[in-house]
Amino acid sequence: MNMSSDRDTLISADENRAMFDRIAKNYDAANRAISLGMDRRWRRKAVEVLGPVAGGRYLDIGTGTGDLVLELLEQSPSVQVDGIDLSERMLDIAKTKASEKGVGDSVSFFKADATALPMRDACYDGIISGFCVRNIERRRKALTEMHRVLKPGGRLVVLEAVYPQRTWVRFGYKIYTPFIPLMGALFGSFSAFRYLKESIEDFPQSEQVVEMFCETGFVRVERCPLLLGAICIFSAERTF
Repeated sequence: MNMSSDRDTLISADENRAMFDRIAKNYDAANRAISLGMDRRWRRKAVEVLGPVAGGRYLDIGTGTGDLVLELLEQSPSVQVDGIDLSERMLDIAKTKASEKGVGDSVSFFKADATALPMRDACYDGIISGFCVRNIERRRKALTEMHRVLKPGGRLVVLEAVYPQRTWVRFGYKIYTPFIPLMGALFGSFSAFRYLKESIEDFPQSEQVVEMFCETGFVRVERCPLLLGAICIFSAERTF
């Protein structure tokens, strides 16, 4: 468990940024291998839950290499998307992918901190985030910022890996996850993917995540478990 009293995460925001800068080059390939290719399906489902509307403006927090942005534009080509991240190397890859897909005019990628969003109030129709919230140093502050920049009636969708609660699912998890750092070593960083495993186990249970959403002003909070509960899509709305 996290032993720091001044942050929610196992490592600091600066350590996190440096880690993702270090693994950016091989991040996509490692994701495909570790998730057995299922991460694409999870992102597709998360965007479906978001339900982007034509002409809307959306924010992807912790965009990484831009996969959620590209999926969002695949499902709703007429939207505008901002993708933010602290890792400049991940953002460089995202920009290249968007250019290669021919969607560069529909998306802006830039460096920004989820706990201090540089946007005006109520400017987004929806916000999405994939496998990022558990890496945010101060989660409630970030959720408060998300609530601030979301329009009334807008939806927040968070896709996250969570520690499974069912005993038999947890048994399978404990068998499989020790292989994650070993697979990570094949892609250049044993320690980064060991952190991946540890951060999942340190992340609050899904019921506590729902409480965080409610405490920061969100309503109609729902959970959609995937992979027998090892992955979860959290969704919520701002009503005022």
